[in-house]
Order: sequence, then structure tokens, then C-alpha cells
Amino acid sequence: MDEKVTVLIPSYNPGQYLRNAVESVMNQTYQGWKMVIVDDASTDDSLSTIQDYLSDPRIILIKNKQNLGQSKTQNVGLEQINTRFTMMLDSDDWFFPDTLEILMNEAERVPDEVGLICGKKTIVIENEDGEVLYKILDIKGRSFDDPYEFLLENFIPYPRFYRTSALKKVGGWPTDDPYEGRYLEDRRMDVLLIKDYKIQWIDKMLYNYRKHINNVTVNKKAILNEMIKWNIHYALNKWGNKFEPQFSINKNGWVELSSLIPKEKNGL
Repeated sequence: MDEKVTVLIPSYNPGQYLRNAVESVMNQTYQGWKMVIVDDASTDDSLSTIQDYLSDPRIILIKNKQNLGQSKTQNVGLEQINTRFTMMLDSDDWFFPDTLEILMNEAERVPDEVGLICGKKTIVIENEDGEVLYKILDIKGRSFDDPYEFLLENFIPYPRFYRTSALKKVGGWPTDDPYEGRYLEDRRMDVLLIKDYKIQWIDKMLYNYRKHINNVTVNKKAILNEMIKWNIHYALNKWGNKFEPQFSINKNGWVELSSLIPKEKNGL
């Protein structure tokens, strides 16, 4: 079969979850895929859990010699991708069996201006022992073609099914932020793509997002909130510096963009 999509899995110390992620790709109803796993210098035994799958010629495993962080690791993987589409899969998440089939059908239908396709996801909340406490169905979403509307919606696309040519045209995942791409790599790519491409949302459940109840420390939340603001300022400057952003904090303690105030033109 002529493979048309590559599943890119950046991986750092995911433990047993990595096998779960890989198996969810192996068990897809659509089998025209390749897989690129980039291990970011893990110190656990996660790679040993997938040894029996690595003989599949569709799977490439890359091992970083040192820990590079999320964006640089994904760029290492992107260099190996030659399929029309690239699908992101975090190493502790997993697909539904028909995820790739649904997305490939949509990808064949939409115009080339669509750079990212996303849909609905199930958030699986677990405790420290891996027991499922409860699930949240994240079913809201919409499509976007206007950069400012996208920013104001505070929308985070999931899953992330990219047109590979779009990823490469914008230069891959950016690393020019204060943390060199270690945080918020997904949102940083969003603001690069939405300037020249459309984001297509489809009303389908496509992704299982695993969330550990204690896995977001206060320190990490502070860094992520800092990066949310930084990324919005970055985008607005890149788009012509026409607006001043106003921020608020939502009920869960996350920074959101509340409004955009037009900047007064000099001399007017």
C-alpha cells in the first residue's frame, strides 16, 4: 500500500503508555500509514516495551543522543517524513480504531489551503496508579480561516493532522522562544499555520488524551501561562502589530485572550 500519512510520536519517559500508543496505530482500520518514533533521550525502559513492533518496515525509531525538548524532537522526526500528511500522537495518548480512516477521508476531500484537521477528543483522567477516575468528552469546536478569530476563540486543536507541506513551508516547529520550543509547541505551530492556511474541524471523536490528575505542577503551569502570553504577542507582532492583547484567567487558572484592542495609528 502507498502510505499517505505518517504518525509522529515524540517520546520521553512514557513508560508502559508508549506500547499503548503504538498499538493504537497498529490496530487502525486504515493501514496506509508510516510511523516515526523519536525518543528524546528517555531514561526509562519504554523502548523495550515496543521491541516486537520495530521489525515492521513502516516504523522508524530515532534516538536523540541528548534531551532536545518537544519542538526540536518533532523537527528531527519531520525530516524523515515524506508522506502527504503528518499525524501527531503523544506517547501517552492513543487513537480510536477508525481515527486515521476518518481523517484520511476528510483530507482527500478538503482543498490544499487546509493545513490542519482536528476534531473531538476524550480526556481520560487518571490517578497516580493509572486508574481511570473519570472521562470528559471535549466535543466543542469549529473551523477557522481568520487568524484573529482563531486567537480570540482560545481554541486548542486536537488531534493534529497536518498537511506535511504546510509544516515544512513554515519551517517546522519554532524554537525561537525563551524555552527553545520545550513548551507550547502545538500552539506555536497554530499561529504559524493560521496566517496562510485554514484549520478544519470535523464533528467526529478522534483522540484519547490521557491526563494524570497530579501531572501539572504549579511551576509548569506558571511557565505555560507565561508562554501562552508570549505566543500571542509573538503572533500579533508577526501579523503587523495592529492590536494590543488583553488577558484574563479562566476558572481553571489558565491564561486566555479576552480581547484585542486596536492600536492607534501614529499621527491620527
